[in-house]
Amino acid sequence: MTNTIAEVAPTLADLKKLTLEVQSRLLLAQLDAIYPQERGAGGLNKHNLLMQGDPSGLARGYSEPENSGIRQHLLGAPWTELVNRGYLVDPRGQGWFFISDEGKEALKGTTHVMLSRGALGAVELLCPELRRSQQDFREGRFKSAVLTAFQRVENRLNEIRDASSNRAVAGKTGVNLPHALFDSALLKLPFPNLGAGDSKRQGAYTQSLRNILSGAIGFVRSAFDHEPHNLPDLDERSALELLFFASYLLRTVEASENRGAAAGSKPAIAH
Repeated sequence: MTNTIAEVAPTLADLKKLTLEVQSRLLLAQLDAIYPQERGAGGLNKHNLLMQGDPSGLARGYSEPENSGIRQHLLGAPWTELVNRGYLVDPRGQGWFFISDEGKEALKGTTHVMLSRGALGAVELLCPELRRSQQDFREGRFKSAVLTAFQRVENRLNEIRDASSNRAVAGKTGVNLPHALFDSALLKLPFPNLGAGDSKRQGAYTQSLRNILSGAIGFVRSAFDHEPHNLPDLDERSALELLFFASYLLRTVEASENRGAAAGSKPAIAH
């Protein structure tokens, strides 16, 4: 576990982007760290934890302007979640809490990857369609983030297929689908100035793009879906590299979509 919540979520905005599950676990770990000094006062008490200057150190690591807001947020829904789960208990009903045995047990499995500020900022630049991957990344689930990103790429192609009445693409899936979409002119070269006036060169660009999309599904998506245990662990840098690749593919597919293609139309560029 990290030493402070600030190491995981450097700002209040970053903290709010984490799921309630993660926020409550981070709070539980921090309460466990400060409990020895709070025991003498009777236990963990919301009023004491909100005292000006943060003498308890609950929000240690945050700048003074954000410290109060962080504590108010943590002692809202995340605190209530811990109480509802029985991890924080108040046996006398007087507002003095301690961490239960169940809470201690939950702490044993609590881990979180500490992300750099640069990584937290970079993930904001991903294609909006990758919100779920962004969440997984912020919570340190790097392989899951990559898998969901490339599943989204594949699903976007599936959506284009399903929205078409073109029989040539019906039933096409996986690595074969990008080729079928280009052959049926449902996808086209997104940058028409590439190789302008040279059909052979444009055909080569188109072929390369369809191969990239097919390869992304067949190599990245399939590997992270079926054999993640046989892949090396990812750090934040390697995870971001793959996420931005998926983001680029999604933006390229959007630019490539030929919304005016008629059902049963022939490919604009042969391969």
